[in-house]
Order: sequence, then structure tokens, then C-alpha cells
Amino acid sequence: MKNIGLIGLGNAGGPLGERLLNKGFPLKVYDLNPQAVETLVKLGAEKAGTPEAATVEVTITILPSSVEVRAAVLGERGVLAGIQPGFTLIDLSGTDPECARDLERRIEAKSGGFLGGTLHAAGAPSVTIPKGLLSIAIGGKKEVIASSMEVLKALAQKIICVNEASSPKAMKIAVILFAISDSIITTEICTWLQAQGIDPMTFLRLLQTTGSRAAANRIEEFMSRHKSYGGTLSNIEKDIRQAVQVASALNIPLPFLNTANEIVEQSGTLGSNRITPGAAFGKLYETRTGVNLSRAVKERERSFPEFQEPQVYYLEDTEES
Repeated sequence: MKNIGLIGLGNAGGPLGERLLNKGFPLKVYDLNPQAVETLVKLGAEKAGTPEAATVEVTITILPSSVEVRAAVLGERGVLAGIQPGFTLIDLSGTDPECARDLERRIEAKSGGFLGGTLHAAGAPSVTIPKGLLSIAIGGKKEVIASSMEVLKALAQKIICVNEASSPKAMKIAVILFAISDSIITTEICTWLQAQGIDPMTFLRLLQTTGSRAAANRIEEFMSRHKSYGGTLSNIEKDIRQAVQVASALNIPLPFLNTANEIVEQSGTLGSNRITPGAAFGKLYETRTGVNLSRAVKERERSFPEFQEPQVYYLEDTEES
């Protein structure tokens, strides 16, 4: 088994470390939060005092944004200072595409390998990651992916491979944009109906009866907005900002993206950063319109499937596994 270093033990990193330990991997961990480190040390991990000390055969970073990743990798006593030929960095952080490209260049210049990846899980990381109920989209050179497959298969039941290290970062932001678009328009639809005295719950039953499953799912998701199944508004703010920055750098006008960014920012000013985006948007529209959306709430427990043997998918011009 490969020796693993793990930098970043937050909402996703902590459960990911737990998963690696349960799979028997030797693990060195680093985080600015001593309590998060001690939690995994008690489970069998070794404490690293710096990112450089956590740089072993394969090191995984899972940090909030490009700012933290650059500090951990490029800063004093960072990962770059500790790598040896044959080393691989797997970045599963919330980084932007340009950061992934920059890290790949720098690490390859020191004879290391780099993979840019993203986690995709329909549920709270504390539930899904320890059970392996997630997918990992991973990008990079074919030989680096192949050499890291043992680790990737230990973490997820689907490993989705692409050729460019930056591609998973861009596509994860695109997934977030889909979710935000759905959440905003669903909030507006429920507000529009309720303002006319039409119960959104009746509208949901209409969609279910007519077989409009996709639309019904969106309404149900909004009505379950007070359940903490996924990320908070603060996570979304970062992704939307990155999307806006990329569009600006490419000099392409995206009016809906800018409008969505404004709605996210306005929701944040109401102190909604630590709740789900749907709950934050509901609060914003209630404040803006005076329409009470309390009837548009439906408790829905989410079930999770059993873990299945990992499957590997290649989406570009590499051979299928």
C-alpha cells in the first residue's frame, strides 16, 4: 500500500482520512485545526507539523479554495519543498482551473505527478465519504492516474477519468451552476404561486401526477431546504465567484451568471452563509416579497445505497477500464 499524506481535514477531508485509515493506508495528516488532527491521530494517523512533513509517496490536498492550496503547496515548508521524483499530488480541493494548471506545471518541473480532482456526493460528506458513496472526477496524465488508481478505488465507487488536470475543476463549477440555477428559479416559482394563493404543495402533486419527474424533483429539493444534506451557501459563493472570474478572464458575457452571483451575494448579507442555498434563497425571497413560504416545506429523508465495487470510466481518448 502507498503511503498517503492528507492536507486539509475539514468537512470532506476529515471523513476522507477516516476512509483511508479504515482501508489500511499509512496516513500522515496536516491541518491548521489541532482538534481535527487529533481526531484522526486517535484513529491511527501520524501527525505532520507542516505540509512539507505530510509530503509522502502520494499526498492529497482537500482545502476550501485556491488560496489555501497555493499556501499549502507553494508556501514556506510547503509540499513543493518536500517532493521527490515519483511523487504524486492529488488535489481534491475547491480550486479553480488555472490553479490546477499552475500546480501541474510546477510539480512536473520537479519530476512529480499531478492530478486535479473533485468529489461528487449526494449527501453530507460525514455520511457519504466514510462509506465510499461518492464519485471522484480525476484529470491528468494517463500514467499518473494509473499509478494512483489503488488510492482512488479505495475512496470512491466511481472514478471518472479525463485527460486534463484542470477539467474536473471546471466541470464541478458547472455542476454547481446547474444546481444554483434550479434553486433560484424554483424559489421564484414557489413565491409566484404562493403570492396568488396557490399552495406550492398542490403544484408538486400536479407535477407528480402528470409525470413531470424532473420538475417535481426540483420542487421537492426546495421543500427539503432545511435538511442539511450538502454544502452551505458559503461553499456556493466561492464557486460562483470562480465562475465569474473565469468568464471575465475569457472576456465572455454571461448575464445569467452575473445575476445568480448577485442573488447569492444578497442572500449572504442576510446572514445565511451557514445554511443550504435553497434555505438562503427562500429567506431572501420572503424578505424581498413579503410572501410566506413556510407552506412550501416537505420533510424528505434521503436514503443512501450500499457501497458497490469501484468502477472506472474514461471520458476522453484513453482506453476504458
